[in-house]
Amino acid sequence: MPDKVRIRLVYPDGTDDEYWTFPGVNLWRSMAAHGIDVAGSCSGMGTCGRCKVRIEGRVSEQSDNERGYLLAEEIKSGERLACYCNVDESITVYLDYGDFGSDAKDKLFKERHQYQSSPRVNLRKIYIPGLDKDSPIPIQRRLKQALNGKQIRLSSKNWNELSSLDRVGRPTLELWALEWEQRTVKHIGREKKSAYGIALDIGSTSLFAALVDLQDGKVAAMASGTNMQRVYGADVISRISYCLENPDGLGKMRQVLLNSINTIVEELLQEAALSSSDLYEYAVAANPVMLHFLLGINPSGFAVAPYSGVVIDELDLGAAELGLIADGDTRVYILPQAGGFVGADTIAGLLTLEVKPSAAWMFIDIGTNGEIVLCHRGRLWAASAAAGPAFEGGGISSGARAGTGVVDRVDADDEGRLHFHIPGAQVARGICGSAVIDLMAVLLKLGYTDEKGIITPEAVDRLQIRESERGLEIVLLKTESGPPLVLNQEDIRQLQLAKAALRTAIDILMEKAGLDCRQLEKVYIAGAFGNYINPENAILVKMLPPVEPSKIINIGNTAAQGAVLALLSDAKRREARILQGKIECIELAHHPGFQEKFLHNLNF
Repeated sequence: MPDKVRIRLVYPDGTDDEYWTFPGVNLWRSMAAHGIDVAGSCSGMGTCGRCKVRIEGRVSEQSDNERGYLLAEEIKSGERLACYCNVDESITVYLDYGDFGSDAKDKLFKERHQYQSSPRVNLRKIYIPGLDKDSPIPIQRRLKQALNGKQIRLSSKNWNELSSLDRVGRPTLELWALEWEQRTVKHIGREKKSAYGIALDIGSTSLFAALVDLQDGKVAAMASGTNMQRVYGADVISRISYCLENPDGLGKMRQVLLNSINTIVEELLQEAALSSSDLYEYAVAANPVMLHFLLGINPSGFAVAPYSGVVIDELDLGAAELGLIADGDTRVYILPQAGGFVGADTIAGLLTLEVKPSAAWMFIDIGTNGEIVLCHRGRLWAASAAAGPAFEGGGISSGARAGTGVVDRVDADDEGRLHFHIPGAQVARGICGSAVIDLMAVLLKLGYTDEKGIITPEAVDRLQIRESERGLEIVLLKTESGPPLVLNQEDIRQLQLAKAALRTAIDILMEKAGLDCRQLEKVYIAGAFGNYINPENAILVKMLPPVEPSKIINIGNTAAQGAVLALLSDAKRREARILQGKIECIELAHHPGFQEKFLHNLNF
């Protein structure tokens, strides 16, 4: 047996990579340990059947358990589940059908040329007298006089730099000072100094960071990446369970998150030709569980009712203390949370809205957890709906996150034939969540499914239908080398559960506010799923209430945009605190009639 074996990885776009490992290792654990975004939601436990790959080379024999998760066509084409494969010799792994990273958040971030009318940070020139031999005055005192008593908060490194300039007999020193909000000076030197901040959106699935010039408010660079905590579970509940079941679970979860964040921060700094010494602040928006992981705080309060965390208010911390890329006195501002599972990402999203206080509107951030905020007559109500991964393609047989080669729109012609839009490719490798909504709407309109989601005899006559272990299955499209794209009864059931959870939350908030959907002036849809959604189809499948479709507005990655606003403006930070104080969070599971409403909303 060789001392080491080579794992060659071939990605969906044809690019490849490789790493070396020891023989006998489990393929899923090996890939996860090397930072490869392995599909799946069971942390390699062999119970979700999602980590499908094609392998060239010899691995362990296929077990009956593994075969139970694969279709006959998949077995025939050589597809395997990575978590069931032990590697004894060098192999090639084709990552054809999984979801291996996405730049969707980059595309959803609505970059503005400038985020503020007056800069938060100013660069000003100051003059101080040289060091007098007979009456020496420490440079700190001379700086205070030149700065009219403003607070001076310099790093030890910066004081040493100034000390090297301050020699006896030297004439007046001309210096540049970086001044925050005309109150605090954080750097002084002979040369002009740049000042940047990072706006960070920490999602359960992916991360987004924007590098922002604090002097003019311009976005200098953007980067996104996968939250590699996904190897421990696709949703926050799975990750909390991992923390509770493993003595070092929280430490591992936190370190994986920090590694993921620091990777994209390094990417930003390299792109802009900057160093960590140019970073002065982070502003962070995230859901409550992600914030607890970032801070290294036990998230067990979110595992059981009443679903409450340890921290909820805004925080101001040292970046180096947290383990983020930082230099000197770099600070981290964490936006406040609303309560329960309604987090800082939701409040960040609300900061981006330009609405009248008296208006009636709804804000919905759709993801694995759907957050809904309703405003009526100046009051705010919020709830979190555990929608599950279906809206992001999870739990769907041919589901995938939006990207190249993934169906993102579905419609039908007058003859009842289905048509699929596949961005950037001729052959599909999956179908994203918003396209599943389109598909469901089309099937309902054509009578191919009934209001309970059952595939009808008419569909059997008009479409290619076959039996499967997940019920009747519609064959949608052929793929290049693997099994076809399909939609079966279990897929429809997963969609029903997700949309029922979201719609029930909406209905309960509307009931709480005494508001009829006709009174809603705007419905703002945020997040990756929301950016691609067809409003009319979302209404038709009864995921959204029956409002005028023109009132539904897709607003992109508002968590990141709100983090930028908080990074640049103390006024926005005050607004975040005000919003937090106004929001009344509703615990859906305890609401009378929740179960009845949920069951009713399962229907289309």
